[in-house]
Amino acid sequence: MKKNTLSIRTRFAQGIVAEVFFPDKQTGRVAILATGAPSGSSKKERLQFLADQGYVAIFPRYRGTWESDGWFLTRSPVDDIRDVVLELEKKKYVTDIATGEVCPIKVSAVHLFGGSFGGPAVLMNSHLPIVKKVIAYSPVIDWSVEGEDEPFDEFVRYSCEGFGGAYRTKQKSDWQKLVRTDFYNPINHTEKIDGKKIFIIHAQDDTVVPCDPVIPFTKIIEASYYLKPHGGHRIKFEHKFLWKKIEAFMKKK
Repeated sequence: MKKNTLSIRTRFAQGIVAEVFFPDKQTGRVAILATGAPSGSSKKERLQFLADQGYVAIFPRYRGTWESDGWFLTRSPVDDIRDVVLELEKKKYVTDIATGEVCPIKVSAVHLFGGSFGGPAVLMNSHLPIVKKVIAYSPVIDWSVEGEDEPFDEFVRYSCEGFGGAYRTKQKSDWQKLVRTDFYNPINHTEKIDGKKIFIIHAQDDTVVPCDPVIPFTKIIEASYYLKPHGGHRIKFEHKFLWKKIEAFMKKK
């Protein structure tokens, strides 16, 4: 793994804090990472991998999580990722919080990478013109389909008790919006999702987020997919075997 030339912390509009890793030479490709929840606030190895592939790699913290301002789930995380994409497309620079330095970014194509909880955030932003490819790994497609090892109530309990202030909802009932409304549920928004940009990777033995909805969903939106026989929930898209499949998909027009 190469050593990155520059990594900074920046702040987007409305208080979204993000890490940014720069490649040795910018290509115009930007990767935005929407992670699972709950999870740690550091994804340095994954960001470094993407930077090594020529991406400016950006990891925004959803509103109301970790270092970002606001309340979690008052607005959909889809909005959080969309706001970062659109601001970046318009400004084409970020500012280093530590030094105040303005860092220009070439933006010709945005690729969205979203895993587990972050899956809906990337799938439901596939319609944006600047977004050219979407990679969703172990994504939640339908919140009504619960996993054997992490049913919804357990997911909420663990997030609240195990991560404390890292996921700050205005009221605890906001978590229920995930299952009782359609504001973050891809299966309810198929008409707005551009399946031709999407590649879904899921393990058949995933007992946290079941893969059952993948094939019906991809047929509706006409997306590409790969079902791994094994691997559970923690898929690493940077694994050599999977990255080759992703690269092949990226070359499709």
